[in-house]
Amino acid sequence: MKFTSVPILVLTYDLNAKHLLVTYANTAFSAALGWQACEVPREMFEGLFDQDLSLANAADNLRAGQRQWPLHRKLTNLERRDGTKLQALATIDLVADATSQNPQWFVTFGSGFETKEDGRDAPERCSYDRLLSALNSYPDPIVIYGADLRLVSWNQGYAASVSDDPEELVFGMHLRDVLYLAVGNGRYPEAVGREDEWVNGILSKETLSAPHQDVELDGDIHHRLLRSRSANGDYVVVRLNSTELVRQKRTAEAAKARLVSALNAYPSPFVIYDSDDCLVVWNHAYQHSMATTDMKLEVGMHRTDVARSAINAGKIVDARGQEAEWGSDQHQKQDVAKPVQDIELEGDTHHRLLRSRASNGDLVIVRLDITELVRQKRAVEKYAQRLEDANKAITHMAFHDDLTGLGNRRYLKQRLTEFSFKRNVMGGEISVLHIDLDRFKQINDTLGHAAGDAVLVDVANRICRAVESEDVVARIGGDEFVVLMYAPFVDDRADKLANTLLKDLSRPAKIGDKICRFGASVGMAQTPLVDVTQLLTNSDVALYKAKRQGRGQLGVFNHADLETVYHNKLLADDILRAIEQAEFIPYYQPQVDACSGALVGLEVLARWQHPSNGTLSPNSFLSVASDLQAIAKIDKMVFEKAILECSSLFRGLPSCPSLSFNASTNRIGDGHIEQLRRYVDLYPGQIAFELLETTFLEEQDDGFMRDLNELRDIGIEIEVDDFGSGRASVIALQKVNPDRLKIDRRIVAATQEGESGLRLLQSIVEIGHTLEIGVTAEGVETAQQVKDLAALGCDRLQGYFIGKPVPFSDLTNTYCDFFLDH
Repeated sequence: MKFTSVPILVLTYDLNAKHLLVTYANTAFSAALGWQACEVPREMFEGLFDQDLSLANAADNLRAGQRQWPLHRKLTNLERRDGTKLQALATIDLVADATSQNPQWFVTFGSGFETKEDGRDAPERCSYDRLLSALNSYPDPIVIYGADLRLVSWNQGYAASVSDDPEELVFGMHLRDVLYLAVGNGRYPEAVGREDEWVNGILSKETLSAPHQDVELDGDIHHRLLRSRSANGDYVVVRLNSTELVRQKRTAEAAKARLVSALNAYPSPFVIYDSDDCLVVWNHAYQHSMATTDMKLEVGMHRTDVARSAINAGKIVDARGQEAEWGSDQHQKQDVAKPVQDIELEGDTHHRLLRSRASNGDLVIVRLDITELVRQKRAVEKYAQRLEDANKAITHMAFHDDLTGLGNRRYLKQRLTEFSFKRNVMGGEISVLHIDLDRFKQINDTLGHAAGDAVLVDVANRICRAVESEDVVARIGGDEFVVLMYAPFVDDRADKLANTLLKDLSRPAKIGDKICRFGASVGMAQTPLVDVTQLLTNSDVALYKAKRQGRGQLGVFNHADLETVYHNKLLADDILRAIEQAEFIPYYQPQVDACSGALVGLEVLARWQHPSNGTLSPNSFLSVASDLQAIAKIDKMVFEKAILECSSLFRGLPSCPSLSFNASTNRIGDGHIEQLRRYVDLYPGQIAFELLETTFLEEQDDGFMRDLNELRDIGIEIEVDDFGSGRASVIALQKVNPDRLKIDRRIVAATQEGESGLRLLQSIVEIGHTLEIGVTAEGVETAQQVKDLAALGCDRLQGYFIGKPVPFSDLTNTYCDFFLDH
């Protein structure tokens, strides 16, 4: 057996020189004290021996066969190489035979060294010797192991329980080595053949922490092992002879059997555990509720073992899936402290456990069947849950949009309040993106609300995919969405997200077999430029700014926008008043035959006859009127006035000039076709609606084409206005099949720049001729342009050189003068 971890010295006594020499010091000794064998101070190891046990006498006793065991055990003073004073328990024994001239002593030191405190070594030694004497007088085994489970102190009874040779026990031996020694000496027959398993079981945390253990020996002898830990961590084991107690217990079991018989007649589970929580008595109902058919409860089983068996067998329904937690020492300790506990068993059976402690410490547990009570309670709770779910659903509906599932305006304000609080506490900034879809109304009007709803859901999904998880997305209106963002510091994430959304929301959506084209405009407002309370309002201002810039734009709020908003608000109110007062009137600009100069048409233009500001052109009110969605009303007012005025003026003439009206998309599909027909029938000449080129590109769905055909059916021709300003293709022209093209004035002006401008203009004229479409050039300003345009094949001309727009009051004179001039 090796003890390489125990500090060891070998001392040799020179009988001639009459002094000790250190002839060996192991590595553990040198590591602990810093001395090599040849360096150990003589006064340190000479102090190992008491005055009444001289070295010479010890040697003489050995030769005389009077060897004592152990020869010497002493708490001795030591000194490290660095001067630190220490104390350790030393065990000394002779290792040479009796005839040796130079006896050797084998000295082992306890593995734990303690710093010496001056003036305490003598009392401590006396105390230790008295303690050892007391322990040896006790007939039953007693042993103390250190916190590291190394042997510190033991009595003769313990030595005899381990080995027939007490010298085999050495100070500092580990408990594992002691157990193997005891098994090897036949002290534990049950461990033979499974030594490692048995030793590991003894060293397990569960066994070492068990306060007691009962063992039975031959001859109906019973011992109880009491284990404890001292304040300094020492592991103390005392073995008591419990034979008499066991026999008395056996006698009591007969009386207990009569009690059990009576308890078994009780239908509900009943059990008694003793003060140590060991099973004493129980009835059949308890057995059935806690054990399987192949498991039998036994007296002495610990309450936690019974509980864990029931848990692992699935008897406790509440514990299923969390068996380890329920079976833990902590959980079991918590359970036993509860005077009342409800548990669920198999078959939807419920018991209430009533626990109490008797005066002698016994734990009495009675179970009451509360199954019916629990089921009634469950029904009440289920009903309450339905009410709670309904309340949550109502609350969710109050704060969310039914169609998209996004938050609504109330939800947005709630989250903005939360973001504002977070900003006040943690700093950072808040951004709001206000998103409005372009051309969404046309989708609803032409494809129906089901298609519009599908587009809104698709847009909501696109926005949600683009934002981060902590951002808030809400739908606050028909086609209006808001993104609320918080950033711990100023960054450009909101700007990047806005541009991402502009690009992503410009992609068309396929709804069924239809392609829906739309876009979006975005307004952005951010702190600290904007106060938190004004973020939503000012993001709306920024959105208005974006729409004024054109479709698919980002508007960023600044304080100058407020002045614009204020001005536009006044203008909007004035426009609505003007519509009510019918202040919008028609102006007429002539169109002539390019070859003969004869008046062949009039373009009807809207003007605002303002009571205080005079006559206003569309540039001063058109954008605000468009925001108000009032363009169709203005178009209708101008159309009806012009029809009535021109019908009276040109009626009875051999040929009447055609009337061309600018028409918005809303005007085309307003559904008032019969009312429109009545006005068309009033005018003897041709009537045409001019639509912007971009309208043809964006609105080529079946509904739009159906509206155009209805206009043709009542005699209205279709003209493409400002052709060349957009991206309309020849294929689009063929599909719409307009009656006339009006070349954009910028292209007409390019004829003065040279041959390239003329070639561009000629190519457009040739497209019209190829498609058998009439071609009108507008913006004619010079006589040379008249000559060039006529030569290129334009059949109608319009512009300031031909004639400026005039009100109806000047139209007669202009008409007559025109014929006189040409």
